[in-house]
Amino acid sequence: MICEVILLKKSVILLLISIFFLQCGVAKSAEFSQLEILDEGVKTTSKQSLQKEVIQAKEGKRMKIQVQSGDLVIVYALNDSQAAKDLYSQLPLSLEVKDFSTNEKTFYPPKALDVSDAPIVNADKGSLCYYAPWEDVVMFYDYLGKGTNLYTLGEVISGKDNIEKLTGMITVTAYDESEE
Repeated sequence: MICEVILLKKSVILLLISIFFLQCGVAKSAEFSQLEILDEGVKTTSKQSLQKEVIQAKEGKRMKIQVQSGDLVIVYALNDSQAAKDLYSQLPLSLEVKDFSTNEKTFYPPKALDVSDAPIVNADKGSLCYYAPWEDVVMFYDYLGKGTNLYTLGEVISGKDNIEKLTGMITVTAYDESEE
């Protein structure tokens, strides 16, 4: 059990280092597509496999994310769609939140999300969604209903009333209940 935990921690650290180099532009994506990590007999031959391991390690029972701006905190429970996993694998993020319409806040993750298995939304206050044509994540603070090309990523579990108050820069991180 201890060896598995150490191995998992090493895998997470290697993924974070890989993501750092990718975001800094130090490494070319082609170099990471054939990434091989040999450690105590464990071989991972692709960045995607390594990301999948990290997601599984982070999610435990269910993936959760935290959106924060100053003292405002919102926690979402994500669904099991590939789009939700894609968003989760890009964390942590610092980006600008924008007002859109009279019922939503949006932000743009660095990479597009795969919506192939994501459910079409029936958005209500607290829905976390992805609008595929614009590649933005949408946080609803009021009812919308059904939308075309709008996919469900998850639902708010705390801080629902804070969504409408978000402005400026936000941080989006994996939520760890043990830190409470």
